[in-house]
Parts: sequence; structure tokens; C-alpha cells
Amino acid sequence: MERITTIAGPDGTAIPVRYRRWKNHPVPGIDFPDISPLATDAQATRHVIDALGRQFSDEIGVVAGIDVGGLGLAGALAYRNGLGLLDIRKVGAIRVEVVRSIMANYELGDGVAISQAHRIAGRTVAVVDDCLMSGQTALAAVRLLRRLGGRCDTAMFVFEIEGMPGRALLEEAGIAVQSLQRLPQADPDGAMDGETVASPPS
Repeated sequence: MERITTIAGPDGTAIPVRYRRWKNHPVPGIDFPDISPLATDAQATRHVIDALGRQFSDEIGVVAGIDVGGLGLAGALAYRNGLGLLDIRKVGAIRVEVVRSIMANYELGDGVAISQAHRIAGRTVAVVDDCLMSGQTALAAVRLLRRLGGRCDTAMFVFEIEGMPGRALLEEAGIAVQSLQRLPQADPDGAMDGETVASPPS
């Protein structure tokens, strides 16, 4: 069911953005926030990209989008801020026979893969995804980027699920975490379509 939350605009006004939640996904008790309603709303997408893009430091030269929700966000951010772009693939999302055929051209790390064609060494990279939950995929991406010589200490998300270990996990690894809005782990009982159920942004 669709929900509405808000993010802070450049002048402090509350900008509404729509999303929907997948009940009990990826595990019971967690409702994953799907940004599809937001992504097909051109005005809301621009507000979200602007809100994320304003937080980029001048040192960042490349945006790394995590498969799959972060890929579109990263592309828009790279264009907005005039930055390089790379994609981080989740190995589990690639068919086994495809993995076998492409691994000669990819670097692997803890379930994520980056094309060897990307020039990362010596560059500052920001990781971007749609939602922060456990933080495991983002941490794996950062570790792989660092292994390849990139400087990566920033991770950005549209949503962050409250009470989950993602932020602490990333911060322990020296990664600054930024999210536009925090959401409860599950929708409150009886929440109706269009009802705002998010906590205020931090």
C-alpha cells in the first residue's frame, strides 16, 4: 500500500514523497519501503535527488549505485553533480551461468561485484542506495571499493529503517551515513493508504 512521507526542502519546507511497503520483506516484521511511486513522479524525484546531491562534499568524484534501487539514484546524482558513475552488482542477483562468464572481468567482494573497467584507485567514491537496513551490502561495497584503491567514507540513502544495525555497522567502519528519512520497521496497525507513518528526518 502506498504511503506518504516528507523530506526537507532547501528552504526547510516539507516536501511530500510517495512510497509503498512490501509486507514482511525481507524478513517477518520488516516492511521494505519501495521507492517506485517516488521514482515515477518527476517532481518528487528531482526533490529527492537535489536533497541527496546537496550533501555531497567537494571531494567526491564518483557515485557508486548499489543494485538495484541505488542504480537509478546514482545515475541522476552523477548527472546533477557532474560526477563519475559506477554500478555495484549483487552477485546473488546474477544468474550462476552469467556469473561464471563475467567473473574474469569483475572484482568480487562479499557478495558484490564491480567491473574491472572502472577506474577507482585514488578517487573518492560515495555509495548510494534506496534503503539502509542491515548495512551489510553497503559495507561490502565500501570494502571492495577500498580494496581497489578508492577512498570511500560516505554512504547515502533515501530511507533508513529504525532500530536496525545498518547505521552503527557502517559508522564503525568509518563511514558517514546520511539518509533523508527514517521509517519504522513496519507499518503501524491500521495505517491507511496515503497516511504519513514516518518519523521526522534526523
